[in-house]
Amino acid sequence: MSNIMKRKKNLLKSVILIVALMGIAFSVFNVIKNKDNDYIDKLIEKYSPQGAAIAVIENGEITEVRNYGYSNIESKSLVNNETQFKIASISKSITSYAVMKLVDEGKLNLDEPINTYLTKWKIPDTEFDENKLTLRTLMSHTSGITGSNEIGYESPLPTIEDALKIRDIKLKREPGEVFEYSEFAGLGICQLIIEEVTGEKFEKYMEDEVFKKLGMNNTNYDNEIGDNLLAVPYAGINKQIKVTPIVMNGGGGVSTTASDLAKFTIELINYHNNGDGEMFKAQKNTESVGGKYGLGIIPRELKNGKTVYEHNGTLTGWNAQMVMEPISKDGIVILTNSDKAFFLTYELMEKWGEKAVGEKVIDTKINTLVDMVYKCIAVLCAILTLLIIIFIIKVKKCKIVLLERKKRNRKYLISAIFCTLLAVIYFVSVYTEITFKLLFNMNDYYVFTFFPPSFVWVNVLLSLFAVFIVLRSGYAKANKKHLRMRM
Repeated sequence: MSNIMKRKKNLLKSVILIVALMGIAFSVFNVIKNKDNDYIDKLIEKYSPQGAAIAVIENGEITEVRNYGYSNIESKSLVNNETQFKIASISKSITSYAVMKLVDEGKLNLDEPINTYLTKWKIPDTEFDENKLTLRTLMSHTSGITGSNEIGYESPLPTIEDALKIRDIKLKREPGEVFEYSEFAGLGICQLIIEEVTGEKFEKYMEDEVFKKLGMNNTNYDNEIGDNLLAVPYAGINKQIKVTPIVMNGGGGVSTTASDLAKFTIELINYHNNGDGEMFKAQKNTESVGGKYGLGIIPRELKNGKTVYEHNGTLTGWNAQMVMEPISKDGIVILTNSDKAFFLTYELMEKWGEKAVGEKVIDTKINTLVDMVYKCIAVLCAILTLLIIIFIIKVKKCKIVLLERKKRNRKYLISAIFCTLLAVIYFVSVYTEITFKLLFNMNDYYVFTFFPPSFVWVNVLLSLFAVFIVLRSGYAKANKKHLRMRM
């Protein structure tokens, strides 16, 4: 009788511990759900980027600029209205706009083979038809060319034409048939075409014909960090890193401020409303998990009948977002110097959509990733719950019994060491640079930065699994002696 009471007592302790841990976890989840009227401050508080700048556009005017955190933690320099951030792929929208203006002037044709304009470098001959490679396919990411990650250039930096040769940019499939996002090379070629037809260096042309004309006085392609100029980028949780020098600036080299990017967004609104709209139309064969693609811009058709246009920018240490609705002339931009802000930029776009256009603006590719994490959480939770139920049933039916103290403690120790080793491997893989270094030879990239905040529940559930494994190790299959004692 006393053995049965002991078993019940130990079982009760185990169940109470597991249930208590799950209760604490889900109570924290409910606290996180708490809402705040100011969605911008709320999101900044949620993600805690090192630094951020946000500009709000209403009826075609900048109505508010907000600055948060540090541009340089070491020098304690705060983000201000003059702080520059790299905006990565939003640079594609700016380069595409410049191309479209040259098209409007009759200096370029969207559907002319690009080799028509090129003298310093031409797309190499391959088995594929280079005459199908046009500005339209380059800006819509259907070009079929190979890519460049812009890592590993030696000083002094090469020219754009030399960079295209160094990276061996060429066709790998027939142009115009398949969407494949080109990180740098596609708009890098557009950059060279702008140089060829204008006779000016790309950066100088953009400064004179785009930035100055739009009053973007704090925008350039500089890579030098200075106090309250270009912010310091931070990878992972808080690692200060160097700015990666980019040659294919047309694809991701712009340094700008929140106010300047908002000015460009307003110009895009006006260009949409007063131009022929070609830049903003979803292009042929651009459908992907991320939606459709225009010419350097992403159109998103909402269920309420409205269409917004947006682009995100991500480099290690930098995250940015630009989104606008041209009919109401509303928009918002965010620039950050933090890897922690990867999902902040997308969630800000969602919340802005709810407030400004009456519906969330969702990036379908990111939404797919978020759904995958939630499904993973649900599966882990179901498995853990099932294991606990089976464990309780087996204990109640005396199919497993608690080991005597000495054996039990030894089992606890062994299983605890095993779980600790697994936890270390998991932590190193997810929260350090080692995974990207080993698989892709890339520094300053961390797996965890590409997962949404809900990923914390994967960690919580894995911790609960570890607790269960340790507790379960103190039990063993009942032998005949135990069964007779029960009877």
